[in-house]
Amino acid sequence: MRRSGPQGNHHAHPPRRRTGRKQAWGLLLLTWLVFPLAAGAQLDQREIDYEAVIDAGFRRGGTVLNLAGKKIGDEGLKILLARGPQLKKVKKLDLRYNELSEEAGRILAESQAFPNLVALELRHNFLMDAGTVALAGATGFPRLEKLGLGWNEVRDAGALALARSTRFPRLKKLDLRGNFLADATKQELKKKLSHLKSLKLEASL
Repeated sequence: MRRSGPQGNHHAHPPRRRTGRKQAWGLLLLTWLVFPLAAGAQLDQREIDYEAVIDAGFRRGGTVLNLAGKKIGDEGLKILLARGPQLKKVKKLDLRYNELSEEAGRILAESQAFPNLVALELRHNFLMDAGTVALAGATGFPRLEKLGLGWNEVRDAGALALARSTRFPRLKKLDLRGNFLADATKQELKKKLSHLKSLKLEASL
């Protein structure tokens, strides 16, 4: 005669653990949240129509080119410079907030596309020292009067390269606010560039 009860029940199973299931659901939820954001960012980059963005930026009969905030990056800058003769009329070029790297400084330094450029605005990019040093040696901006390089991660080497540069004989205004300059570097800039009408080194609070 079999006994019934806990000892005689050989088919009992231990309680199931739900930890693995919870972790799986957590990973799935994280994927749902993160993947669309990453995919959307990549899609935005792929879908930039550089030519259309550049065309839309021209003003005043082609003498002004405003690309501020368009985030064209170094690749878009290369496409812009390939425009050739169309750029010879440009007197003011605004490239603020375009995610330009130190490579952009080198690209601009090697370009002869803007012989009549008077104002070049590059604030809020990432030219850093390497890009700024390269730009200081540019030969394609003989008429430049205003140069904006604020908030570009520039340090002493880049700033001093600008102070010693002879490539901008008509320069009147230089903006280096928001960078990382030592006090000695600032004093050197003030001494070397005392002839400028405006030299901005300190970001206002």
